[in-house]
Amino acid sequence: MSRAPSPLKKKALRSDQPLVARDLKKVFRSGDGELTILDGLNLTVDPGQSLAILGASGSGKSTLLYLLGGLDRPTKGQVISQGREIFGLAEPDLARWRAREVGFVFQNHHLLPEFTALENAAMPARLAGYSPKEATALARPVLERVGLSERLNHRPGALSGGERQRVALARALVLAPPVLLADEPTGNLDAHNANLVNDLLGELVAERGLAAVVVTHNAELASRLQVRLYLERGRLRPLA
Repeated sequence: MSRAPSPLKKKALRSDQPLVARDLKKVFRSGDGELTILDGLNLTVDPGQSLAILGASGSGKSTLLYLLGGLDRPTKGQVISQGREIFGLAEPDLARWRAREVGFVFQNHHLLPEFTALENAAMPARLAGYSPKEATALARPVLERVGLSERLNHRPGALSGGERQRVALARALVLAPPVLLADEPTGNLDAHNANLVNDLLGELVAERGLAAVVVTHNAELASRLQVRLYLERGRLRPLA
């Protein structure tokens, strides 16, 4: 039986690979010295491939996600998206890349309380220059896909925790990015709502051919993703 190629090995770079990390190093400096969080880490995520990143608290899982999404810069190394080294981009171009090429889902939904579910989900499209009508037209079917067709005009305060996280998932996908990065997306949910979000993540990754990297402590969610990796001593290793 053939095996899927390891995402940890360096590969010849293809322009259709949504995300490649090469020799990533991240060092935090303080008055007491240096703390190395990532140390020569390599990772390749192909279209339609979903990865779970597990590891002990403080091992650098969220730091890795922030580097992959261009929210932080490495001390050394590269993040390459479809042939472009993202940290070689000017800051306005990097911001545009983040907005259009990457969908983020965090443990805390970060919804704006004064806006409805529909307005929150449409926000990335509005920031990208779409008119209110166009942004709404993009957001509505994504919210319907995550089961919120009856909750479009509810503000976050009127939604359950699971519903708020589903709005956050819809917001991440409204511009149809090729990459989805999720940091403990079910960490604040009860078991029932966590399972709903787990199901949706798996289904949407498959339907849309996303390159997905999910940081999680949830063994059930990790088991539904194609590849499970463990971050330890600054590098990734495969889990059985």
